[in-house]
Amino acid sequence: MANEIAPFPLKGGAWVADGRRFHLPLLVRLASLRQGTVVMLAVSGVSEPVEIAIEGTERRVTVQPGALEPVEVPPGAARLVLKGERAAIGAARVAYFPVRGQFPLGRVILKLHSFLQGFRNAGEPGADLRQRWIAASDAARHLGFQMAARLASSPLQRQLWLPVYGKYRAQFVGDFAQVVPAEAAPLLLLASPVGASVPSDADLEACAAALRAQTDPAFDWLVAVDPARLERDGARLATLVKGIGRLVPAIGDGETSALAAALAEPEAADRLVGVLDPRGAPTRDAVAMIRATFADRPGLMLLYTDAERRDAAGAPVEGVFKPAFNRHLLESWPYFGALTVVRGARARAVGLRPAFAGAAPYDFLLRYLEGLDAEAVRHLPRIAYSGPDLPAGFADAETGAHAAAALSESLGLPVETTEGGRFLRPLFPVPQDRPLVSIVVPTRDRAELLGMTLRTLIAQTHYRNFEIVIVDNGSVQPETFALFDEVKGLWPATQIVRDGGNFNFSRICNNGVAATSGALILLLNNDIEVIDGAWLDEMVALIARRDHGVDTGVVGAKLLYPDRTIQHGGVIVGLFDYASHWFASCQPEAEGQEGRLLVRQDLSAVTGACLLIRRDVWDAVGGLDPERFPEDCNDIDLCMRVRRAGYNVVWTPHALMIHHESASRGRHRTAEHRARLRQQHAHFEALWASHVFVDPHYNPNLSRVNLFASVGKAPEDARAARGPEVRGAG
Repeated sequence: MANEIAPFPLKGGAWVADGRRFHLPLLVRLASLRQGTVVMLAVSGVSEPVEIAIEGTERRVTVQPGALEPVEVPPGAARLVLKGERAAIGAARVAYFPVRGQFPLGRVILKLHSFLQGFRNAGEPGADLRQRWIAASDAARHLGFQMAARLASSPLQRQLWLPVYGKYRAQFVGDFAQVVPAEAAPLLLLASPVGASVPSDADLEACAAALRAQTDPAFDWLVAVDPARLERDGARLATLVKGIGRLVPAIGDGETSALAAALAEPEAADRLVGVLDPRGAPTRDAVAMIRATFADRPGLMLLYTDAERRDAAGAPVEGVFKPAFNRHLLESWPYFGALTVVRGARARAVGLRPAFAGAAPYDFLLRYLEGLDAEAVRHLPRIAYSGPDLPAGFADAETGAHAAAALSESLGLPVETTEGGRFLRPLFPVPQDRPLVSIVVPTRDRAELLGMTLRTLIAQTHYRNFEIVIVDNGSVQPETFALFDEVKGLWPATQIVRDGGNFNFSRICNNGVAATSGALILLLNNDIEVIDGAWLDEMVALIARRDHGVDTGVVGAKLLYPDRTIQHGGVIVGLFDYASHWFASCQPEAEGQEGRLLVRQDLSAVTGACLLIRRDVWDAVGGLDPERFPEDCNDIDLCMRVRRAGYNVVWTPHALMIHHESASRGRHRTAEHRARLRQQHAHFEALWASHVFVDPHYNPNLSRVNLFASVGKAPEDARAARGPEVRGAG
């Protein structure tokens, strides 16, 4: 069986003025008849990227040699044109893979193709056909995963998930049935900004209609209108909101004007207050779910909900599913989003600061949260608002700059903007005393791998106050011992700890930690390549943080495979009834769900391949568990115990390394090895109920059998208000 499945070749056709035609097969043309289809294109026989056009359309795509590129084939398309001169592309070949879900029997097609390819390559007609089919299934599964990862970085992904979201929406949006009595919770005061031209009259009318349809009528609606528009169009606007809203002149622009109008209301102190963007509309049960949650939680001070995006025609296209309270994510951008509701009395006491312009609501939010513990902030994982199709992050660079100034004042340190002003990055300082970091590296021979790790660690790392503890688990090769001597010469603060037992990753690491003296402990695999000199400064700065309710116990890094796709962008516990690296194998620049791969964030777990932990936290939770988890689950279990003890686990994209994953032990798993892993997963399930665990930094509306944050077929739990707390099965 070949290691890789060859794509289906396209038949080359005539040369035209700007390139060569390639004919789409009948299978693709039939699949695209109704509403188009998506395929993965591949190009070989060239050394440079090439442009491919779909004949008869304006669609173009650039394909890298040896890479997969998703492309939408519209209805009626029959040919592609490979652009270029004959001399440059004469030897080029174009091929494709069908994308799962776009073709009838798509998965079976790939398996059969893999099976037949393996049969041809092996040239052994008498070989075990069952084994060939198993190998073909494994190859097709791996290819399907690679294509899914590539699609996760593509704008076509949303189109492919639209039918799934449509089915989810039909059942689980607008389905909140409870309506609490008027006296059970304060009335909700909603305030909407109406600018000089936005929203349109039609949008405002639609928002008013949605409010008239609320199942819970215990709310008021304040509409803050740009003074010039109010003078010009006041009578028409009053007609649009008649019986449901009250017009007032706006002071300021946008969300700031709406919030200012709400806080100026004398009765606001006794109300719940939220800003409602009138470019969209609340779901019919929005007021009901918000008031019911405050009725259930007298100490609740802030509630935010999920939302959905609509296209330009007003059709829903995807959900915006948020994590529970996540301080580091909030310090990157105001991910709470639409329909964030606060208590009026505290909001009036905090007040607005117009000097922060478009970021004044963000500044307000930061100051409103000062002194509140996580219990006072809840996330309600239900869609309560359907709004415009806006990307994650701040609206523009100017707003981002104002937000950076607000956050800088809040934290008392410099803050820079990233991604063109969309996100923020606080520049947390490394402690002045530069604590000693004890780097524990378990190994057994494979000197070429270990040498790469240690040499790049020593040569590239800017943070120099570290010691290296190599835990040797039974090396026998002379090259390994020569490397030990070399490293001691390069970095005298190096010691070798001998561990002659069978492979038990947890025991090996624990023995290494026992020999260390640093206040900080870094677990580092022996197949990590350091490429960013500032990686350890970033991790040490984050783990030293003790402010705004943050008490960091563990920090994890962003790791790439050698091909520079993502290996570790954080761990979501509960995926596939255990835990998985979300967005694994995606492109290195992939944004992930709502931009989260681009920013720091709190998570429930990070990989132990590069994991920094405070010594006092290590001692408090007891290190790795060598009895239950000798090979697998040990790092996730450690992080979960750290979280349960009340410490933060933080992932950062600003510490970047390459992980030559499993190169030191190989990828092949025997039946005995698989049995051991199943037993360790069973131990993890017994401790953490992972088959029903919904990670607080994930969302119960997202699939637990998908690495790329796809909406699930149904919610994974009751969708009650939740926080970031982690508890075990017991």
